[in-house]
Amino acid sequence: MDIPPPERVSLDVKMQRLNIEWADGHASVFPLDGLRQACPCAECEGQKVERIPKPGFFQIFRQTNRWTHVDIEKAGSVGLRITWDDGHSGGIYRWDRLRELQPSE
Repeated sequence: MDIPPPERVSLDVKMQRLNIEWADGHASVFPLDGLRQACPCAECEGQKVERIPKPGFFQIFRQTNRWTHVDIEKAGSVGLRITWDDGHSGGIYRWDRLRELQPSE
């Protein structure tokens, strides 16, 4: 599957979301807790997560963790590295994997 590159990536800690706008005009919104559970590193085994549930307004208050200090950085041209409050930053969220994990419309 040919994945278009991201044009804009933004983090909204208040709403607990990561937003990605893709070159093909598509927009993805990921709840932070879902992304943490889907961490792709060998230790976390996030590859078992098939799809992240769509974020709802009230989910912000019901999620397992509330992330307050999250940093995102590009990992070359392949994806994103996310550093979480718990200090974990072992996985690279590849663009193709993010597109696959995105919540359904």
